[in-house]
Amino acid sequence: MSGPGSWNLNESGSISVARRTTHELVLELLREKILSGEIAPGSHLVQSELAVEMDVSTTPVREALRDLASEGLVAFEPLRGAVVHELSASEFEEIYEARMLLEPMAARRAAGHVTPSHLKSFEELYRLMAVEKHVGRWIQLNREFHIGIYELGVSPRIATVIRMLQAASMMYIGVAPSAPGLLENANHGHKDILDALSAGDADAAAEATLSHLKWTIRAASPAMSENP
Repeated sequence: MSGPGSWNLNESGSISVARRTTHELVLELLREKILSGEIAPGSHLVQSELAVEMDVSTTPVREALRDLASEGLVAFEPLRGAVVHELSASEFEEIYEARMLLEPMAARRAAGHVTPSHLKSFEELYRLMAVEKHVGRWIQLNREFHIGIYELGVSPRIATVIRMLQAASMMYIGVAPSAPGLLENANHGHKDILDALSAGDADAAAEATLSHLKWTIRAASPAMSENP
């Protein structure tokens, strides 16, 4: 997100604004550029050039690239250095097959643990997504929304696996903005999940989550046909 702070869920479930370091700002900017497609898959990321472009030293750039590598957005290749991860249809299918197994289960369990404070935070993230037009920032909010819900219902180990899958899927969500009504339809899916959680309906929460994932697959599939 733009500005001097970023949204975080604190222990009470409410949203707080955290100050960010230069490293965090560089990380966020590069992540947004990659997710929005401004920096295309396969692009070579030269630390010195990025540092000049962002008017920072190479240290926060190097740290940011390492973080992006841990998220699966960047790979370090021999002789080339940092390169933006390239997409493939087979990887996309693998990621979403795993997500469709884990995330509905996590949403089902979360329905039994969600509190009014949690719901207030999720509703705020939903409102932010409803007005966010920048794809990279929307994807970040989307990830916070889903992870915040799932962590209520699963063990830290399963939550870590879901986080990894969510990170791996971010670029694939980013290739789908040309799908008609992408963000609007995705936000409708978020509303269905919120309604189910508000009602404490575990089955509806799982069903809404699965439908949401299936819709994302349909939206991104045309772009995936170009990346066999």
